[in-house]
Amino acid sequence: MTEEDVLHSRERFRPSPAARTPEMALAYWTERIAGLSDLVASRELAGLSDEELSALALEYEKAPRRKRTDVLRHAYAASALLALMGGGLALVEATTPGQAVQLSPFVQGAGVCFVSAFIAVCAGTFSNLRLVPTEAAYGKLGLWVGLLNEQHPWLYRAYVVLRNPAALNYRDKVLRERGPIRGMDYVMMCEIAEIHAKMELTQNARAVASAVQGTSEVLAQQGVPPVVQVTPATGHVPAPTLTAVPGSVLSLGGSTEAA
Repeated sequence: MTEEDVLHSRERFRPSPAARTPEMALAYWTERIAGLSDLVASRELAGLSDEELSALALEYEKAPRRKRTDVLRHAYAASALLALMGGGLALVEATTPGQAVQLSPFVQGAGVCFVSAFIAVCAGTFSNLRLVPTEAAYGKLGLWVGLLNEQHPWLYRAYVVLRNPAALNYRDKVLRERGPIRGMDYVMMCEIAEIHAKMELTQNARAVASAVQGTSEVLAQQGVPPVVQVTPATGHVPAPTLTAVPGSVLSLGGSTEAA
């Protein structure tokens, strides 16, 4: 039985979707990593092939800013147009001679335009605030799929992390199995270096603890008591009084003090 047969036998199995274009893949991974931590997102991206990562990086270079496809992307332009129409109707009403008792159609139309413009501005602002995590994820995705070359902002940081032997082994493995080092590999190397440093600290703490425990056992075997008793002296000598201490006279101007 192959792996594909195992997948087909699972409950709620769905066939794989059609191959995505680079633009669709970039939008998919942007939405995917928006709610994930940096480490989890880097691990998922590290599972892609070098061809897929290169396509994502090339598509990000074409569009460094995320292209919005929702309807509310034109909210501010629509609000400006509505406000302009309302101002034009109000101007016509102001220049028309003879005022009627009831509201004229120009005034009503201007009011509708202004209210619609205000609603469009509110909708556009709400949409922009809602898309802040997505915009941030789009920028992170561009850094993660980009090559660590002379233009990448994490280049020197990655070079410093390579001082750790575990991170260096990870880099060598990626170069052998997948291809060039990318931004997400820097995130992975930082995590590996941090875990390796914590393991070294734990091992050092164990070594120090066992050295302390071993010293205590040796002292106990030699018969050294854990607490040294200090016996008081047999004779008690009272402390000297101030009158018994010889002093010198310091002249400070016209007065003297005994030191």
